[in-house]
Amino acid sequence: MKRTTLIVSILFLCIMIQSCLFFKPDKQLKKEISKKDNFSLAYNLFSKQQYNKALPLFHTYLKTHGPDDDNYAWALFFYGISLKENGYKYLAFDVFLQLIEKSPNAKIVTHILGLLEPAILNAQLSENYILYTSFCSKNFDYIEAPLSYFINYQQGMCNWKKGYIEWGNEHFQKIPLESVYYTKYRFEKARLFIQKNENEKAIDILENILNSKNVSKSIKTKSQITLARLYYGQKKYNQADKLYKKIAKYHPEQSRFLLERAWTQFHMGYLDTALGLIIALNAPEFKDQITPEYFLLKSLIYKNVCNYKSALDIVEEFQDQYKDILSSLKNRHKLANHIPALKLLSNKKIISDQLKILEQLEFENKMTKTLTNKSISKDLSSKYQVLINKHINLIKKKADQAYISLANQLFTYEENMRLMNYEIGLDMYQRVKQVAGKSKKTLSENHYDNPVIYSFINEYWNDELDNLRVSLIDQCQTLEEWDIFFK
Repeated sequence: MKRTTLIVSILFLCIMIQSCLFFKPDKQLKKEISKKDNFSLAYNLFSKQQYNKALPLFHTYLKTHGPDDDNYAWALFFYGISLKENGYKYLAFDVFLQLIEKSPNAKIVTHILGLLEPAILNAQLSENYILYTSFCSKNFDYIEAPLSYFINYQQGMCNWKKGYIEWGNEHFQKIPLESVYYTKYRFEKARLFIQKNENEKAIDILENILNSKNVSKSIKTKSQITLARLYYGQKKYNQADKLYKKIAKYHPEQSRFLLERAWTQFHMGYLDTALGLIIALNAPEFKDQITPEYFLLKSLIYKNVCNYKSALDIVEEFQDQYKDILSSLKNRHKLANHIPALKLLSNKKIISDQLKILEQLEFENKMTKTLTNKSISKDLSSKYQVLINKHINLIKKKADQAYISLANQLFTYEENMRLMNYEIGLDMYQRVKQVAGKSKKTLSENHYDNPVIYSFINEYWNDELDNLRVSLIDQCQTLEEWDIFFK
């Protein structure tokens, strides 16, 4: 009996030992263990710059932990950097702005501001991106120079744009003269003077900026553009033209500046150069960027050399081009159903800049579909959809405002083109009286002094677009076939 009891005890002991040797923790316990290890595993990969592998681990950690956890803020920060390094730029900065708003960790906030500065300075992010965030009202007194210059400039601009001029000035006064942000502030001050119709003060600032050393290319170009427009408004066409000539090449808004320079050439009396600049706008790269102003100026040029047939053709071309859109505007069609108006609005900078951001958001959202981890793919896509919807609403709001402005502009141009049509007819009648009885001159005697630089055969070279001149014949001293009808 004792032996049997001993055998049973030994067998029981063996079973217990075997169960210990071959014990496997249940799924819940494995999950708890992995929770604790996710941060250290993720950070280990992060420190080795293996951001694609660190991303899902940080994501899992954040899903299973709350803000009270000691590592949560750092995990969110590293998660944001991992997003950025994997190409999810806008979602990364959305995470960073959340941290600026909620994190009390000064080190993390300092790191984030150090990432925001080059992103905004290099135009990877719009300055308006932080305009309506907590960044504008946060106290960053603990941030040291030179990063503090960036913060004071941005917070100063936030206050100015919201109408708090004195509060903005308090921030700007903390920026030293040698900082790049002081020059940026000076440029914005010039713009503020323009809004107040104090153009002479604005001109003084802009001229000072252009005469200064170590001015960034971006601020220099903006100053040239603004100053050129102010000179044009003062009828200082020669000074305006010199500036336009410097900025017209290889600029994203080159078509706009070619048109503005064409106006300066027109007022200076160089109609052939003005027409050359106008014709350059037919280059393929400016497709869909032609505005009503193009037709008005082109018709004026032809009218001034008494080429009335061409002038009338341009008036008719304007009417054909904008017939449908003007009809829709008069019938008060909604913008969403107004495709021609949408095309025009998409060329306006205030809209085109926002459309670029939307395009980037949609591109990054598509990237989430390539992630093998379905959980993070679904989560990131959902967050991108929120950002996309938010941005679409912003574009709609801006487009509705621009639509009203566009309608007013088009009605004004329509009226101007009707007036142009009337003036052409009047000029045709008056010209016959002036040249009646005079001998008919040959067309070759009436060329403008400026020579044709090269024969124009519908080919375009970007570096020559702002130098294009065409042969323009002055017909004001010649009689044409139709003149007989006015005698």
